[in-house]
Amino acid sequence: MKTLLVGKEHIAYKESGQGSTIVLLHGFCGNVDYWDYIVPVLAEKYHVLCMDLRGHGHSSFQGGDIKIEDLAKDIHLVLEKLSIEKVTMLGHSLGGYVSLAFAELYPEKLAGFGLIHSTAFQDTEEGKEGRLHAIKKIQDFGIESFVDGLVPNLFADDSKSILPKEIEKAKDIGYKTNQVAAMETQAAMRVRPDRNKIIADSKVPVLLVKGIKDKIVPLNRVTSSSGSTITEVELDAGHMSMLEAPEQLARTIQSFVEKNIK
Repeated sequence: MKTLLVGKEHIAYKESGQGSTIVLLHGFCGNVDYWDYIVPVLAEKYHVLCMDLRGHGHSSFQGGDIKIEDLAKDIHLVLEKLSIEKVTMLGHSLGGYVSLAFAELYPEKLAGFGLIHSTAFQDTEEGKEGRLHAIKKIQDFGIESFVDGLVPNLFADDSKSILPKEIEKAKDIGYKTNQVAAMETQAAMRVRPDRNKIIADSKVPVLLVKGIKDKIVPLNRVTSSSGSTITEVELDAGHMSMLEAPEQLARTIQSFVEKNIK
């Protein structure tokens, strides 16, 4: 792992391969290790850059409020320091929210972007209430207890019996999340705006990866947008295709970049 000081935070990242750059952003209570199964495939043809979001994995958290836009700014500063001009940015769940914010703030930096089991909609009222419950759970019982309850529900029901190692891997990754950062990130997700317009108005190709068995982001809750720039793919997975169906996801990303990114 390497780290870069951006603002007050040290952002950790891994990179491999050569060629045009694909940035992979993990979800809530994730880190770069989420992508272990697909990076070797993508790195055969591309420069793959994975980052730990602020307060996750090996990235620091100095305290204070977090906004989704702050996480996008962290990513932008890392790209600036690495002198990377354009990227294809793909974000899983929370990482998708960051990718959308990045597309709004820095469209000139994107050759393309995409959501992996994520949504352009803002939280529903029920969802916002759920965020408050999550914050209280993390505060009262700690990050490990929260992750133990969270992770199994991210996987499809039929994955739970056949992928015990992947579930434990996701838990071990989650345990590394800073407790206060997790609470602040939940608060940030709770107030994020609707960004369907970012997808609808995109001048660059957009990839939307959906899980047929995803209980967190149902198929009809990814976006209200449609158009010629959008590629939609449904995988036989829950919310965690990078661990549940890594070969399918890697092929999907490869195909999207090969066909759409100049």
